[in-house]
Amino acid sequence: MEAGFTRGDNLVLWIDRANNAECIVSQMGAAKAGVTCVSFDERDSQDALDHALRHSNAKGLIFSANASVTDTDKTRMDLVHSLMPELKNMYAGDELDMANYPHLHHLVQTGHNAIR
Repeated sequence: MEAGFTRGDNLVLWIDRANNAECIVSQMGAAKAGVTCVSFDERDSQDALDHALRHSNAKGLIFSANASVTDTDKTRMDLVHSLMPELKNMYAGDELDMANYPHLHHLVQTGHNAIR
C-alpha cells in the first residue's frame, strides 16, 4: 500500500520457484493489500511476459533477475531489458515511464543485481 498499490491493482509475479520465501512473502503482501497476483505460462518466454504485462494492466512486476532463461545464456533481467529498453537510462528510485507499459509503476527484482 505504501508503494501506491490499491485494492484491485494487478501485480505480475515472475519469481524463481527456488526462492520460495520471496514468492510466499510477495503473495501474502499482495493478498493483504487486496492486490491480485497475475500468473502466466512463465517458461521464460519474452512473449509470455509481454502478454501478461500488457493484458493484465499490471501496476507492478516482481521478478527473479538472476534466474537463467531456459536453453539460453540469458537471464530474466536480459528479457526485461529487451522489453523495456528505457531501463538502461534509469536509476533506482526513478519514476518508471515505459512506452509499452504505461500502467507499470513498480519494478522489483529479487536477488542482488543492479537494474542497470
